[in-house]
Amino acid sequence: MSRGGPSGLIPAILAGLTLRGSGLLNGRPQRPAPDDTRRDPDGPGHETRDVDVRKTALVMAGLALSALTVVGTMVWLMGSFAASQRRALPTLTPQQTARLVPPPPNLQADPYVDIARARAAAEADLAGYGYRDESRVRARIPIGRAMDLVVGRPLDPAEPAAR
Repeated sequence: MSRGGPSGLIPAILAGLTLRGSGLLNGRPQRPAPDDTRRDPDGPGHETRDVDVRKTALVMAGLALSALTVVGTMVWLMGSFAASQRRALPTLTPQQTARLVPPPPNLQADPYVDIARARAAAEADLAGYGYRDESRVRARIPIGRAMDLVVGRPLDPAEPAAR
């Protein structure tokens, strides 16, 4: 019974290679290996010439030129196809090109400027003189001056300041 699929070909290929290497297929027995395996460097079967540098450089230049040609052609094709697709699209209406403004509450355009402005206003309130409200009944003073006035005095107004 034979095995199905490509895995059944592997033993057949190995058997064929074994028969070919043994010399039984062509009817000639395999020659025994010579006792002296040293060869003459200039004898047959040995390459006596070096590789031609000029031909190798020309082949490499041809490969580089063909690669550049293929890349350039692909860039040109992509650009021309993209341009033809843009031309095939209908023009946009004024409603499609109008600027959209989201409804409030809008996000801050520059939050760092806003927080710097808020910190500067808070610092000015803590470091300067002014009124707390519009009725001008209560005033505010800098923190350092308030600390100088309060140090050494009791905070409870019912107690006398000096005994």
